[in-house]
Amino acid sequence: MRSKLNLHLDLGKIKEYLDNLENAREDMLKRGRDVLNLCRALISRVVRGEDATEYVGLLQEMYNELYNSVAKYPELFFSNTFFSIAIEYVEALQLYSIIKESKIVALDEIKVHPIPYILGLVEVIGELKRISLEDLRRDRFSDANRLLETAEELYNKISQFSYPDAMLPGFRRKLDIYRKVLEDWKKFLVDMESRKSLIQRLNEMMESFGLNTKQNR
Repeated sequence: MRSKLNLHLDLGKIKEYLDNLENAREDMLKRGRDVLNLCRALISRVVRGEDATEYVGLLQEMYNELYNSVAKYPELFFSNTFFSIAIEYVEALQLYSIIKESKIVALDEIKVHPIPYILGLVEVIGELKRISLEDLRRDRFSDANRLLETAEELYNKISQFSYPDAMLPGFRRKLDIYRKVLEDWKKFLVDMESRKSLIQRLNEMMESFGLNTKQNR
């Protein structure tokens, strides 16, 4: 005759861990929203050409606090939610560093896992285009073209990575998207420069015939 199975379970430690995990997750979501909002504010200021130095220091402080909290729990640290936050953090810091300091922040200088680091770098290309178009609007063609060259160089370096989606989720699709972005961006700048050159030549011709374009408006 089999002895009666003792089903007494000491679940105290498991419950304690899960309770702490749940609290840490809620804290991650709250802190994460604050980090994301500050990332977007930083990017917006950089795109508009405004000073964002104070934003950088505050963002790094907030992200590091979040990182230290999340790092205790692998379930959170490797989650899509935290990776999404880290991607936007990388994007914001790299954009600031490229525009204001003319350099890219290295992986060992930033508390980010390699996967969100590379995915965040890809996203910088789109923001560089936004700034380039702002330069173009202000008639700064050389600055606009310089940003295009920077974006192309960044793309060429990043595109050397060739890993399956299971390792770098969405990476190949992002590369395809930004390759098209770069192609359209280049065509647009060439077209705008051609138009500018044509207008200049027309004005010169009119002046050579003794016509003043401003007086004839």
